[in-house]
Amino acid sequence: MGWYAASAVMYFQLKNEPQDEFYIWENVYLLEAPNGAEARRKAEHFGKLEEGDDDTLTLDGKPARLVFGGIRKLLTCAPAIGGSSGDNDIIEDGVEATYNAFTVSSREKLDAFIRGEPVEVLYEE
Repeated sequence: MGWYAASAVMYFQLKNEPQDEFYIWENVYLLEAPNGAEARRKAEHFGKLEEGDDDTLTLDGKPARLVFGGIRKLLTCAPAIGGSSGDNDIIEDGVEATYNAFTVSSREKLDAFIRGEPVEVLYEE
């Protein structure tokens, strides 16, 4: 069995009116599975469990529901750098569960990104 990180896309859908833009969550699930296909199946199951609303969910004060959009990416977790296991079957301190790749157009935007400030990025796959 190995470990996987699955990026599940969840989005907010207004209940009573059309919408032009969508607020998105990317939830990352850490999964143990014998192969990528089973990890994807498990990730889809967890994403679907999060769908819905309890009649209190809103987006900008308007009634909304949370929708599972799908699994955007599935990654095998890398062993810890300098870790003792050398094996993907063991999760330990320092394991790389997932990663994202971005491009920014200037050093100033890089510095802003590092500080956690809003900045325009090119999201690389």
